[in-house]
Amino acid sequence: MPYYLTDAQRNLLAPAVGGHPRNGATVPTSDQAPFVNAACWGWALNGEYVNADDPYAATTIYTSDNGAFVFNAQRVPVGLNDGFFAITDIIFPQTVQYHTVLADNFANAQLGNVAAQDACRVALMKLTAELNGHTVLPDDGSSVYTMVMKSPSWYGWCHWGIGIQGVGGGVTTYQQKVNGSVANPNSLQYNCGVMWDEGQPLTTTIRLDGLLQTQVAMLNRVV
Repeated sequence: MPYYLTDAQRNLLAPAVGGHPRNGATVPTSDQAPFVNAACWGWALNGEYVNADDPYAATTIYTSDNGAFVFNAQRVPVGLNDGFFAITDIIFPQTVQYHTVLADNFANAQLGNVAAQDACRVALMKLTAELNGHTVLPDDGSSVYTMVMKSPSWYGWCHWGIGIQGVGGGVTTYQQKVNGSVANPNSLQYNCGVMWDEGQPLTTTIRLDGLLQTQVAMLNRVV
C-alpha cells in the first residue's frame, strides 16, 4: 500500500526557494540506531535497516548466488537464476513482466547490446522495488516519487536514493544516505541537489506510486 507526503512536507524536502546543496540537510534522529546502520539501498527500498542477507535485499538480488543471476568465476552474470524466479513469479505475480524482459534481453545484453542492457537494468530495478513493497508506475507516470540508482554496469549497483518533486511540478531533490554506525554516523540527508556517486556511468530512475510507511514516517521528521 503506498503512502504519501503532504504538499507541505514535499515543499520542505524539495523547496522552490533556496538552494539544494549536494549534501542537503540532516533528517532529525536519522543518526540513531538501528536506522543509522541502514545502507543506501536499505533506505531506498525499505526505509529502514535491513540485513544484507535478506532474501530481497539489493545485495542478495544483484550479487548473491541466491539472487537473480547465475555468475561465472569473475562474478559476471552468465544466466538468470531459475530458482529465484520460480519463487518470485508465484509470490509476486506483478513482477513476472520484469522477469520476462530480463529473459528476452539477457542474451543480447551479454553480447554487449546497449539497448538490451538498458532493458535488463531497468527491469531488474523495477523488480527489486516491487519485491520490497513498492508500487512501480509506468515510465510516463507521475514523477512526484522516484527511486534512483547509480551503477557501474547494467547488472550492478553502487548507490540508491529517493527523489521527491516539489509541489506543482517543482524541482526534484534526493533523499539519501550511506552505511553508518553510532560510532561513525551517516545520517539520512534530504534536499540534496544531486544523487551521490556522480562519477558512476549509469543512472536509472523509476517512478513510484508513493513511498513506504517507514519512509514517510522518517521524512516527516523534517519540520
